[in-house]
Amino acid sequence: MTELSKRFVQVIDIIGLKNIDIVNKYDISRQNVNNYFTVQKTMTENFAKVCDGEGISINWLLTGNGEMFLQSKELNSANNERDLIEFNYYPEVYASAGYGVENGHHIETQKVFLDHAFVNNVLSINNAKNLDIIKVIGDSMEPFVKNGEQVVIQKGIEAKNNDVIIANINGSIYVKRILMDPFKNWIKLISDNEQYPAIEISGEEIDSLNIIGIVKAKIKIF
Repeated sequence: MTELSKRFVQVIDIIGLKNIDIVNKYDISRQNVNNYFTVQKTMTENFAKVCDGEGISINWLLTGNGEMFLQSKELNSANNERDLIEFNYYPEVYASAGYGVENGHHIETQKVFLDHAFVNNVLSINNAKNLDIIKVIGDSMEPFVKNGEQVVIQKGIEAKNNDVIIANINGSIYVKRILMDPFKNWIKLISDNEQYPAIEISGEEIDSLNIIGIVKAKIKIF
């Protein structure tokens, strides 16, 4: 199998298409489609037509670099419409369940796509937009989230009392449970682990708090 075919198999598996689906959808011979999955070496006109129709990045197919898809989109399978939810995965970004972690300036981002039904039914996220995945270090939020576990955070929504948030305070990133005065005269960031004291913010200090997002789910390690 050529490298081009290996990448094509990988992306088509994510989309959920089979050989015969491509034959019927794009009116391409079965032999040519079989070649796409095994011995394809160059970018032919019909091969490019499939890539364009499914939103696949030709640059990624040819080089393995960059994003797999041109953009987040609803992808069709043979039998029913599947929509994949896009996550930004930050393998080198950490939130501290303790006393704050400063992350570097160079931030690597990877795109992760999960099936809408999985996001809705398993992760219990209904309005699946602006989702990131980062790692938690430290034990101050145990047992809710443990050291080394990944959390799914949603940006662009307003935090409410008792939400678990990812917060940036003067460049340090925390994961804490938030408690706010109704008039926001003070904010407390509370650890589930009682060994850690609350972080209390009031007055002008509140301006130094940036709530990055709300923790919507965790990915448990075993």
